[in-house]
Amino acid sequence: MATMAHGGLETLIALQTPTPKGHRGIPVLVWGAPGVGKSTFIESLARDDYPVLTLIASLHDPTDFNGLPVLQNGRVQFAPPAWVEPFEQHGQGILFLDELTTAPPTVQAALLRLVLERRLGSYALPPEVSIAAAANPPEIAASGWELSPPLANRFVHISWALPSEAYQEALEQGVFDPAPVLTIDRAAHQARLYYWRAVAAGFLKRSPQMQTSTPAEDEYAFASPRTWDYAIALMASCDLLGYAPRADAPDRQTRPFVNLVHGALGKGVATALIQYLRQLRIPDPQEVLQGKATVDTGLREDELMTLFGAMTGLLLKAQEENDPQLPHYTERYLLGAARVARAGKPDSIYMLLRRLVREGRLHQLAMRLPRATELLRELSQYYDDIARLLEERPPVNPQ
Repeated sequence: MATMAHGGLETLIALQTPTPKGHRGIPVLVWGAPGVGKSTFIESLARDDYPVLTLIASLHDPTDFNGLPVLQNGRVQFAPPAWVEPFEQHGQGILFLDELTTAPPTVQAALLRLVLERRLGSYALPPEVSIAAAANPPEIAASGWELSPPLANRFVHISWALPSEAYQEALEQGVFDPAPVLTIDRAAHQARLYYWRAVAAGFLKRSPQMQTSTPAEDEYAFASPRTWDYAIALMASCDLLGYAPRADAPDRQTRPFVNLVHGALGKGVATALIQYLRQLRIPDPQEVLQGKATVDTGLREDELMTLFGAMTGLLLKAQEENDPQLPHYTERYLLGAARVARAGKPDSIYMLLRRLVREGRLHQLAMRLPRATELLRELSQYYDDIARLLEERPPVNPQ
């Protein structure tokens, strides 16, 4: 396999990661010295039906990114510029903002909505269009400007370097090898999101000060609710691709995961999160619902919250999909909850059960379960919400 530039795999993962808003691609900003192949790599991803459109931000007016004002029927409308045509034709591709740190503040301000909301006036980019950018550090960029914090917080930041062996291979072959095609299945990604959302919630319950941060002097990434959403989606992608930290995984295998989390949250928050992940002892949530693993009541309260948060998401997904295994999943979920309560840790999963009760989901899940009354009655000893539910809407056990 050809040697890839440092940052290449992370860039591919970010561009292909599905987002909770339904489009594809976490906006990615690649940082590196001039002439090391950043632009070449991203532009090499183009195919006949997958355009990569390169725009040098500093060569454009702010209206090119806000939409062009035109008068229609006595009202000013913002029409999309002509450069969107390849995306309209193919419905997919990459919008590549090159030399980003040469863009003056007025252009950077115009890019804020485009990068975050993917809109130019009333025009929205197709869902399968990803956004990438590349930049040289301002101190070595031609007429460089510092990247504003609001714009920086809209990207995951990737450090780029070209290993000498990669350049030597290109010299020998006469060309750089094209980047490998990487795809991430949206449905599989959605299923793993439940776990990584629960992991993030467990970590932030334990370290709430890590929800936000300020960028360190030598980096642009910093934690905010937005970049936590980015990190969760990226962690789910890495999990599907085999790069998530595991007890037996070598550091080299988990490097893309580490780099992407650093690039989303900043090194300070990311380092604490990765240490937390390596200490997690929870079983696979899907295996608990399937009966292949059990709930260990010796887990810490934040670990139990993480486990049940993931199981709650999977349970609701199974309900939405009318999964025939739903009654078995529900029973194992409630059995696990009862074990946790009996172990003296009911508060660790209280908010999750409360959510199920208040949304009416717990009654829907348990109403046809053979052991529903027994299980809910036991849980009602620990949770007032479930006690009230039993009084108001007792389950109907199947005959």
